[in-house]
Amino acid sequence: MVKCSARTLLNDYKIRKAIGCIMLKFSLKSALYQVPGMIFFIFIYRIKIECDLVRKRSHDFIFGRAHAFTKRLLRLLHVEIEVSGMENMISKPAIICQNHTSIMDIPAILHTVKGKSLFCGKFELFKIWVFGKGIEILGMIKVYKDDKKTWRVLSEAAKNIKETKLQNGALTPYLVIFPEGTRTKDKDYKMGEFKRGLFSIAVKHNLPIIPIASYGGLDITPKGAWVFNRGTIYEKVLAPLYPADYDGVSIKEKSIKLQNDTWKRINDGLSELIKTHDGG
Repeated sequence: MVKCSARTLLNDYKIRKAIGCIMLKFSLKSALYQVPGMIFFIFIYRIKIECDLVRKRSHDFIFGRAHAFTKRLLRLLHVEIEVSGMENMISKPAIICQNHTSIMDIPAILHTVKGKSLFCGKFELFKIWVFGKGIEILGMIKVYKDDKKTWRVLSEAAKNIKETKLQNGALTPYLVIFPEGTRTKDKDYKMGEFKRGLFSIAVKHNLPIIPIASYGGLDITPKGAWVFNRGTIYEKVLAPLYPADYDGVSIKEKSIKLQNDTWKRINDGLSELIKTHDGG
């Protein structure tokens, strides 16, 4: 028969307690990832029913509710959003370009932009149970593996935004795109190259570009992680760029110049945010 001293039992108890606490903490953090998804679905489903009753106001109604929901979600996750440069947010149809740092970018933009933000999402996202239905109702634009098909869809969305006639009190429509095409993997927030197709669309439909630099999201939800950390996301709205300012050159050259200038403006804004909030 094996005899166990009181100290051995106590140490064993401490070990099991520590393991239990770690598992509980992980489970709770994982739940924070899943629970908002369920809340999101219930919220969206309720909005869908209400919008069926008020069809003429459906889109503005959805996004008004989405903004309110975003604030509750951010409070739930203990994530704060600090915004600067709002004087640069023009109240006319435009394309919003932001560096892509984490899955928190969408809530951050919904918090920052007081308009009707139309996002793009990979086709596969629409197949995810619950989540896919939610983003479909919100009007998220499907992005396909076929670039030509994707640009056709985006061009049509840009055209619709451009032709939107704003009535009194209506929300301004914005096409929101992360021009890198994927989230950054760099811990220093180093941006990747921007895809040119977006800027060709901006030139084609003469839509201004509103650049936004974002910092902090990568620390809250590192790529591949299933947990949320508490923290702050810093959003800096930068001076818009207008395709008409590049007249005098070919459409291709105009698109390239717009692409390069947008990248530089966001990169400079990002460097300022890092220097201000991280002492870098």
